Amino acid sequence: MKDQLDLSNSESLSNSSKRFTRRKFISLGLLGTLGLTGGYVAMDNVFGNQGTKNSGQKLVRPNFIPTPNKWSKDDVTVAWLGHASFLINFFGTKILIDPALDSRIGITPIGNLTIGPSRYIASALTSDEVGPLDLLLVSHAHTDHFDYPTLRNLQSPNTHVVTAKNTLPLWNGINFKSVEEMHWQDSKSLSGVKVTAIEGKHWGARIPWKKGMEANSLLLSKNGVNIFFGADTGYTELIKQQLSGIPIDLAIMGIGAYSPKSFEDKHATPEQAWKMAEEMSAKWVVPMHWGSFNLSREPMEEPILRFRQAAAGQIEKVVIQETGGTWIRPR
Repeated sequence: MKDQLDLSNSESLSNSSKRFTRRKFISLGLLGTLGLTGGYVAMDNVFGNQGTKNSGQKLVRPNFIPTPNKWSKDDVTVAWLGHASFLINFFGTKILIDPALDSRIGITPIGNLTIGPSRYIASALTSDEVGPLDLLLVSHAHTDHFDYPTLRNLQSPNTHVVTAKNTLPLWNGINFKSVEEMHWQDSKSLSGVKVTAIEGKHWGARIPWKKGMEANSLLLSKNGVNIFFGADTGYTELIKQQLSGIPIDLAIMGIGAYSPKSFEDKHATPEQAWKMAEEMSAKWVVPMHWGSFNLSREPMEEPILRFRQAAAGQIEKVVIQETGGTWIRPR
């Protein structure tokens, strides 16, 4: 430590040494950011044996491809594009949540070059295929939810953006109609939809030392219909308390990235996700955050198998179980 302090304070440092020090510092920050994508498992996938094994893997094409150009403005239509990305037509308001639609997620040190885990299943739609958007909602700044290449491709002067508290600087240089931060319990009416930030049990720092970056779950309300997007969260009764008295038509719940045990504090297990959906009395449920990327230690198919078991006896409430699956709210 003393050597580092002496070096950093030395007036005899050459400009090239200073640049090297800055690059080294930035590189360490980038590696830390990559760790936020999925901890040491994501690091292994890029730099370790798993990364070598999967480097030539071809993307699996989803069995279902949404057709948003055919969706009715009189219905509520929800499509799972993969991982935590959802395209919603909410009575004519077009919404995209946590879009990460490219073949990789991770850090982008130069332009749209992405260093990080590759997908196992392709996104059900590309950025070009989602069509015009009214609302773009990003729950938090971790790279599997806040993907710069996707966001740059979606830039539009007609789209409002909602982002988590203290993440506004991350949007510099990306052009949208508006970009608004929301803190827990904040509500805004945008494009005819009431958006409410809900406190879960997660964290949102894209850069490890930016501790103030928060993470939101989200409640979307229009025409008496309520959709809850859980984003990333460990099990918590806070969500049930905040949604008390609000009838939840659809709960979108993360069910993956819970292994090793230390991950469980910030990512609910499948059983805990089902329990939270039950606690809010959700009428229908969509499990997400599984099957697209290898970000943790559980086998890729384990989350959905455990979730189905947890929902046994009420499996009809689980309305999407495959990437690309589309659900239309029954009238």
